[in-house]
Formats: sequence, C-alpha cells, structure tokens
Amino acid sequence: MGKIAKTEVARLFSEQLEQWTQARDNYRALEQVEQKSVCVNGMNVIVQFNPARIVSSGAKVDAKTIQTRKCFLCEQNRPEVQWGIDFESASGRTYQVLLNPFPIFPRHLTIPDAVHTDQRIEGRVADMLELAAELDDFVLFYNGPKCGASAPDHMHFQAGNKGFLPLQAQFAELPRRDFLVTASTRLSLLETLLPGCFVIESKSTEEAVYYFEELYRHLPVREDETEPMMNLLCWFDEGTYRLLVLTRRQHRPSCYFAEGEENILLSPASVDLGGVFITPLPKDFEKITAADLEKILFEVCTDKEGQEALYQALQADFRRFQPAVTVGIMNEPEIRVDFKGSYRQGETCCSGEESFVCQDGQVAWRGALYPELYFKATEPTDQFELKDVTIGVNFHWERKENQCFAGDLKLIVENNRLTAVNCIGVEDYLLSVISSEMSATASKNLLKAHAVISRSWLMAQWMKNRALVEAQASYCSCHEDEHNRIKWYDREDHTHFDVCADDHCQRYQGLTRATSRTVAEVIAETWGETLVYDGKICDARFSKCCGGVSEAFESCWEPVHHPYLVQIRDAAQATLPDLTQEEEARRWILSEPEAYCNTRDHEILSQVLNDYDQETAHFYRWTQAYDQAELSALVRERSGIDFGDIVDLIPIERGPSGRLIRLKIVGTLRTMELGKELEIRRTLSTSHLYSSAFIVEKEGTVPGTELPAKFILRGAGWGHGVGLCQIGAAVMGAQGHTYDKILLHYFSGAEIERRY
Repeated sequence: MGKIAKTEVARLFSEQLEQWTQARDNYRALEQVEQKSVCVNGMNVIVQFNPARIVSSGAKVDAKTIQTRKCFLCEQNRPEVQWGIDFESASGRTYQVLLNPFPIFPRHLTIPDAVHTDQRIEGRVADMLELAAELDDFVLFYNGPKCGASAPDHMHFQAGNKGFLPLQAQFAELPRRDFLVTASTRLSLLETLLPGCFVIESKSTEEAVYYFEELYRHLPVREDETEPMMNLLCWFDEGTYRLLVLTRRQHRPSCYFAEGEENILLSPASVDLGGVFITPLPKDFEKITAADLEKILFEVCTDKEGQEALYQALQADFRRFQPAVTVGIMNEPEIRVDFKGSYRQGETCCSGEESFVCQDGQVAWRGALYPELYFKATEPTDQFELKDVTIGVNFHWERKENQCFAGDLKLIVENNRLTAVNCIGVEDYLLSVISSEMSATASKNLLKAHAVISRSWLMAQWMKNRALVEAQASYCSCHEDEHNRIKWYDREDHTHFDVCADDHCQRYQGLTRATSRTVAEVIAETWGETLVYDGKICDARFSKCCGGVSEAFESCWEPVHHPYLVQIRDAAQATLPDLTQEEEARRWILSEPEAYCNTRDHEILSQVLNDYDQETAHFYRWTQAYDQAELSALVRERSGIDFGDIVDLIPIERGPSGRLIRLKIVGTLRTMELGKELEIRRTLSTSHLYSSAFIVEKEGTVPGTELPAKFILRGAGWGHGVGLCQIGAAVMGAQGHTYDKILLHYFSGAEIERRY
C-alpha cells in the first residue's frame, strides 16, 4: 500500500509550478482573485471571482460531448509536463495525485484512478478515507457525475487546503442533530447553510464505511443516473475521520440556464456547497447576493421534506442497530476459557477448554506467542466461559465465580498480566448489566429506568473520552501533597477497553446472572433511549441507597457541575435541609426521615439486591465501630500512610446530601485531609464504608493516654448517592410510577431521547 509523504506533495507543487507555465500562471492569478463575504442561512461564506474556472463551470457533461472528447484525466491525454504521485490503496486500486492546473485552493490536487472508469463513489469511500488520512493537511472532496464533476467518465477525487472552506473551518461550532452515537462513531444532521447534509464522524474506517453505505442505500436514484446525487467532503483530524454527505436533487440551478439579467453561471459542486461559491464571470461576481445563493442552494440541495424523510428512515433503520462495546472482565497471570461453540482465531477453529498465560509480555497459547488474540463467535448462540472471575473487587462480598458470555473474546496484555475483554453489542451488554446490578425479577418500570441510565452512562463516557482526546487534554483525578490527598475514582484508568465488568464501572456478569423475559422486553422497549440534558447525553449515575437525599456530581468526581445531578429529596413532598452544615447533617444522620429508600420491605429490596447484596441488613442508617488499635492499623494499611495512633476524625466539608467530601485525619505522627467520598470510604473500611455520609463519635480513652479508645461512625445510605437511588426507584415502581417519572424525579430537568 502506497504512502504519501508531505515532502512528496511539497515537491510536486514546487516542481510543477516551476515547469508548467499554464499552471504557474493560474496559481499566480489565484493570488489576485477578488472575493467577498456573504451571510447565507446564518453562515458566512465566500464568493470568489475566478475566471480560470470557466473550464469547469461551463463544461458540457452530456453523454454526446463526453463520448467525443478525449479524457483529460487519462495519463496518455495529459500534458507532457504533468506528472503525479502514485498511491495504491488498501483495496488494491492505484490513484495518481496530480496538481490541478485550474485551482480554487492555494494548493489544489486532482486524484484520478489510474484506470479510466466511470465516476462512482460506491465501493470507494474506504479509498477516500485512506487518502484523507494520508493527505491530512487537505480536505478531500468528491463530485458526483451530475453534481459538478467535469469528468463524469473518469473516477477521481480532489483535495484542497484545510481551513479554506468555511463549512470545514467552522465545522466544530455548527449546530447538529445527532441520530446515532457509539464508542467510535457519531452520526448527525447538519442544521446550517444547506439542507440534507449528513455527517459521519468515526475513529473506525470500517464503521465510517458501514454507515456511509447504509446512508447511500437510502438515497433515491433517478432512472437516468448511476448513483444518488451527492457531493462528499472528507478530512482526518487527530484519529477521527469526518465525512460530510451533501445530498442533492438537481445538477444545476435555474439561473444557470436563464437568459439575460437572470443568468448566473454558477454550477455548484463540493467547493460551493462547502461555502466557496465560484463565479467565473465578472458580471455574476458583482451582482450575486445572499438571496441568490439561498435560492441556488434551495434548488440543488435536498429539500427540507426530503431531508426529514431521510432522517426518519435512517432512524427507523438503525432502531434495532446496536453499537459495540468492549468490556474488561478479568486481569490475571493465567486465564482459562471454555469455548461453548465454534470460535475462530484467524484460520484456527476453537472449541472446548483452552488455557492462556502471559509470557515475555505476550499471550502464550499452544506453544506460540501473540501480541493479542481475538476469538470471533461464528454463530449468535455461541458462548464462552471464563473460569474464576473475581467479582466485588475490594468490597465485602468479593468472591470468584465462573461466568459465561455471548459475543467475541479478546485477550490482551496489561501490566504483565492477561486481560480478557468481551466484545459485544451495547443492548446485549445491557441484558446482563440490568440483571447484575439488581434482580431480574424487579418491576418492569424499575428495569426500564435502569436500562436507560445504564445506556446513558456508557454513551456519556464515550463522548467524554472522545472530547478529551480531541482536545488533547490531560485528565488528573488525584491531587496530593504533604497535607492533602484528594482523589476520585471513575473509569479514567481504562485505556484498552470501554468499561470494566465490576462496580468500578457497571456490574456485568454475562449470562451467569439469570436474565428474565421481562429484562429482554425492557431492553427492546427502550432500545437506544438515553437521558439528555440541553441536547447532550447525561452522565447518568446511580447507587444503592441515597439515604434520603441525593448528592451532587462534583462532590464525588471531577469539579464539573451537571444541572441534572444535584441534591434531590428522595420523597414525594419534603423539605430539603442544608446538609452541608455540620449540625444539620448530624441531626439528619441520627434520624430516619421519610424517604422512598427508607424501606425494609423484603419483596421490594429483593428486586434491587442480588443474593450477596442481601447479606447487608441495614444501610438506610448504619453503624460501624473501631477500637483505637483497629482503626490506626486499618488507616495505615488502607492509605499507605503512617498516621501513628488516630487522635481524631474531623469533618471538613460535606456535600448537599451530607456526604463528606473532605475529612481530616489527625494522628500522633501526621495530620492530613482526605477526599473525595470514595477515598474516605476506602480508607475507613477493609472494603468500603457504605457511604461517606457519617458522623464520628468517640468513647472512652486508652488507659494511660488521652487517645480515644473507640470510634463510632454513624452513617446514612449506601454508595455515592449521585443520580438514581436504586432502592428509592424500586419503591416508586412498586407505587405505580412509570419509568419516565422515576427518571425525571432523580435527574432534574433531563429528557428521554432515542439516540439509535
């Protein structure tokens, strides 16, 4: 496969402009062309007076003319002085990168197929993406055979400088309407300048091609045409392909054929639709107005009705589509797998038990070493079983169990251990998440609510990671110095897969956790539904029991305020005390106020709590006691800091649910403030305290000292308390509240929207 070096392209321009008089004159003339800025449909565009482009704007492209002229893109018909750079794509096709002698851009390329074949994009989008990645200083564009192509008989792309087309330069700020978001891909409809502009953004060539082909399949084709009418713009930035599909209904506007004063010789192609309108005649440049351009776009582009029909058709087509998610299941020196079906690793077929170990930083299997292995299921019913998977890592219910999974299995190396990664569709993933996070026998409304928030959380993490990568932003979740350790735990430490299978992300225990027919029904009924706020997917969080009041997002994770994750009183009608104040928090925690989650109804609790969760009897209000030696040893072991003997635990800052955000630990050797809530919970328990909403009581003194003999922590709730309270939601469901009412109770101001 050919690669195009930037130095080769620079040499092409340098030598061609030195050797080719006509091209040199046209590029020099381009420096002097007149242009003006016009606002069209809310976007500033450019009108360029470019006399040299009369060759293209006035080109006859009827069948008779094409048959009687020589193809100027075929090598044998080009000027002797013209030469190019050969590029062989992954598809095996050879293209030639040529300088365009009639430029619109300061650097303008034409990229024809080496073989004379009709202009047609079907089957060639992968080539276009590959060229965009190679020529990453350029925007690639494609003109359909009746959409501005002056050589409809010879397949070719063109390319011009990034930043020249207003549509590309202003792309990040332009309003869009999403209709599909996955870990790697975002599909949207551009809502500015021109109707019918569909956008595919993807980190995956395969996904970008797949979605383009789906869109292509939905576009109408006229009887006298070989493909749907369209122009394409494509560029590559920071690992992401951006492909704009500009759908149309006409080749040229009525003004092109008009006579007298009504005539404007403007034949829109990709560059014009990208915001640079080319007028080769001075009369047109002088008189053309924003109203003229709006009319031209209205005539040649897909109309609003056609756009909406296409949008709805695509949404309906993708309704049973599910994006893929990668889930890290376990990380061990050795992994044992039982393939219960026919799996393929390359050309090797696998069935039955296999063992894998980490050796020399690679995966050792059947006497050979591999950087990674990928086992693909050959049938939808195929399953694999992982042996001795640890669940509840660092929690009081930690244990090992064998777990079965659908989908594919990937084995990678991380920190000299093997990681098993399950590759599976999001909706199939949710089948297990819903049953793993709670009982599959829970009420339908509770399960539907949980399906929506689990899906929303996952997709929000994709968007968050994509934004961090695109912004090249660093992400720090810990600040530590001599006096402070402020740390939070999210999913930021996963770099080789999307989410893990444990409580760190969402519990996912495969087919091991029994799935009921009701779970399958709620997944189908909520397929693709997410919580959104202000057009963005909500980072929807949930915990077991809020303790009567939900917590704010920024109290537990990065200092970002989400208006839909704020203090919510978990009751139908009740006051909201200011639990950031110590005395209010004390009164609250020592009482048992009315709340949805204040229940001991076994039937309701069994909907939310799996068997090992029900080993916990009290969590709405709870007590944990330590003697002096026990607490001092625990804090030293869990924090890795020797505080000496513990003198005091002093609340410094509380969130709106009363949860501690900062706690001062005073020892005989050291004093330090800890935060946020999970770091406090991890430090003060052999697993995790139920929550950080607690007060501290001290009893007695150690004989012969002034040290407290006993510390008693009295607390409220189970978990971080942000977002949906699972037990509260179970009670609401039992009381007849529908899933949308449950969600909008816990996520203030949010809406439910189907994203695929």
